[in-house]
Amino acid sequence: MRLLAFLFLIVPLWLAAHGAHAVTLIAAEVPPYVIRSQQGAPSGMAIEVLEEAARRLHEPLTIELMPLARALSQTRHRPDVLLLPPVKSPQRAAQFLWVTPLLEEAFVLVSHRDNHPAPLTRHELPTLALGVMRGSYGQSLSQPLPKAREEAVTEEISNANKLALGRIQGWAVAWNTARYTQQQAGLPLTDLVRGETLQQTAIQLAAHPDFPPKEAARWRQAIEGMQRDGTLARILKQYDYQAP
Repeated sequence: MRLLAFLFLIVPLWLAAHGAHAVTLIAAEVPPYVIRSQQGAPSGMAIEVLEEAARRLHEPLTIELMPLARALSQTRHRPDVLLLPPVKSPQRAAQFLWVTPLLEEAFVLVSHRDNHPAPLTRHELPTLALGVMRGSYGQSLSQPLPKAREEAVTEEISNANKLALGRIQGWAVAWNTARYTQQQAGLPLTDLVRGETLQQTAIQLAAHPDFPPKEAARWRQAIEGMQRDGTLARILKQYDYQAP
């Protein structure tokens, strides 16, 4: 009994001394960065990066998977969580602590080769229906464009299917997300036509503004170490990542 009491007392102190702070990661379901698995824990290139960083930091990592709009909202109200995989927009800049960039991405206009074989440009949008994911960076980039008939969905796979059926003629999306989602829907990659680039930017690891700065620095340093030793590049290659 005395041994159990001693262990209950000493284990938390040992964890604190060795930096093992359990961290919750709010993961927005945006493939291929965060992918919902049919069984078990979520996967995806950003998830694998954070899991490897957690291993290097000797920290347990709890992952909460949810839709993007909810993930953004939850992180604004929870000062002890990390967030994957947001983009730093002018609207979001002050809402989060931006820990470190993970990878570069291009947000583009995408069309279907049967309906619009030429690369789609912003000047053609007023005559088209444009698919976006609700709360996504692609949706925010579409706001100042010449006004298309915007159709918002909760999952990008809906846009892939709608594009194939001709229900939308354009899709504002990250290029790697479009490629992965097209395959997830069982549709040919060759049907996608990459159009005008709306913006090239970074997919980031973020947190609530009150997340402890020292903890944020530890995560940043771990991920920077993965960039230097090639681990990050190896993870991205597994997902057929295409740099902008």
